[in-house]
Amino acid sequence: MPLQQADIRFARSVNMADVPEGGGPPTSQLIPDGASNTLFPDISEDTRATGRVEIRQFHTVLRNTDTAALLGANIIIAKPANDPNVDFTLMSTRNPFATRKEIVEQIESSMSPSVEFAGYLLGPHGATQRGLQIFQRPGAEPPGIGLVYMLILNEGQLGEVRQRVRIRSADPKQRMVTATVNGQTVDFLAQITTVELSEPLRYSFPGSEVNRYFAREPNKTILRETVYNDSGMFYGAARLAQPAQKSDTVIYLDTIHSRLVPNSRSEAISADQRPASERTAMLAESPRRVEVGVTPHTQRIKINVANVGRSYVFQLRPLPAPGTVTITYWSMGQRYTVTDDGAGQLTGSGSGLMSYATGIVPVTLQGLPDIGTIVSISYGETVGYTDRKGQGLQVRRPEMAWVLDGAAPDGTGDESVIPGSFSLPYMSGGTLHTITDDGAGKLTGDGTGLIDYLSRTVLVRPAYMPDPDAEFTADYQLETLVTEILTLPSPDAGGFVAITLAQQPAPGTFSLQWAVARAVSNTSGGNLTTTNASKNSTVTYTTRAVPEYYEPAATAGKGVTYPTNNWPQQAN
Repeated sequence: MPLQQADIRFARSVNMADVPEGGGPPTSQLIPDGASNTLFPDISEDTRATGRVEIRQFHTVLRNTDTAALLGANIIIAKPANDPNVDFTLMSTRNPFATRKEIVEQIESSMSPSVEFAGYLLGPHGATQRGLQIFQRPGAEPPGIGLVYMLILNEGQLGEVRQRVRIRSADPKQRMVTATVNGQTVDFLAQITTVELSEPLRYSFPGSEVNRYFAREPNKTILRETVYNDSGMFYGAARLAQPAQKSDTVIYLDTIHSRLVPNSRSEAISADQRPASERTAMLAESPRRVEVGVTPHTQRIKINVANVGRSYVFQLRPLPAPGTVTITYWSMGQRYTVTDDGAGQLTGSGSGLMSYATGIVPVTLQGLPDIGTIVSISYGETVGYTDRKGQGLQVRRPEMAWVLDGAAPDGTGDESVIPGSFSLPYMSGGTLHTITDDGAGKLTGDGTGLIDYLSRTVLVRPAYMPDPDAEFTADYQLETLVTEILTLPSPDAGGFVAITLAQQPAPGTFSLQWAVARAVSNTSGGNLTTTNASKNSTVTYTTRAVPEYYEPAATAGKGVTYPTNNWPQQAN
């Protein structure tokens, strides 16, 4: 007879409960079409809060007495769940007698057991336990944090028990242990690693005892590493992210992943954190906000069975600064914080009265800290920073000195700067500032300094910090320096010499040079030195010369002629 639409049906398995023995072969009970909760029950409030994986095995049956061959049939999920937190996934067990336990093993088989780990369980480990003790050789690599390992009992035998475990933390320590070898007691060093698991043990796993050769006892639990592999095909349904047509060769979905393992934790990014500066001190609000960390010092207490309690005492060195103490601890998987109020009182999720003078911090926690966690304290010292607001600028202003360009056009001499004509503009903070001379050799305005008009030497100290890459452009006027050679008359009775110049000199520009000579005996060992100094309120000029001896020769009508190797004296 021809195949009808109602001939292909779903049948219930022997056990439709979500228990380890659930599943099994098909029964004659058919699953009704178009009805709710025929495979899974309603989602409970507990399941919504913590998550759950519901596994059901059902079978397809053909209700037709026809002997014609069935070419094939497909099963699909036509529509995803309306609840975004619910996923449906299909897989083929290829075993009509599979139970829920075997289906779980098949789902988890993506992490297949590999080589035996370089260590074994030390002593018995009971169900619901969240930690393991692993016996290893000294210096051996401990289990990797975040990796998956497999515990196997009675491997390959009837009643085999296995469980995959993920390592959350590992704490290796070397200890001196004792074992009996050939009837004699032997002490040796071993590494015992205590690890924390992400989920508790579902079964009890017996471990081996201390062994001098680091060998696992037969018929005890084996600890194996795991490797990833593709465990099979899973089928589901997803919504389109973009509209699609029948002729499209590429479609876009909102996701191609399906959740198989419940997880109540969520990921959160924490950037630009200062773990060593949980508390800060405000130094300034304007022109910009300035904060410094005040908790660079830390201490911690590792919680174990021997020291678990609610009261602890810390001794802080160096002494803590008021308002910088922070104590953190974990209780029932939650993080709690205790801080000081700046007056010695501990507040928050704990209490106590500390002393800033002695550094003793007794604290009583509100909750009992979890075993395996730490109670940490962080604090800052008073010399950890210096508040320099209001102290003003501590940077020395720059000083510059140079000689202004001013050679005479004819090349016969130099030109001098006309007093009162010097101007030096510069930029600072986008503002134009100017430095000028007062006509008497001093610089005023937006800076200080000196200028020597005759030598054109300038010393400048700006009142404001010049901008980066700023350039100085000096504006000034020059006048030709007139040189007149005179024949000096003999000094009068008071030692004065009167001279008459051909032109009226400009104020502050007169300079007189003359040469002196003295005959020195070659055997006396004496030296001829001359010194000239001029001084005002800001600067002192000193010239010291040792001229060679020469015979002065006068030229009638032209004054005195100086040799090229002589250093003349100068007076202003």
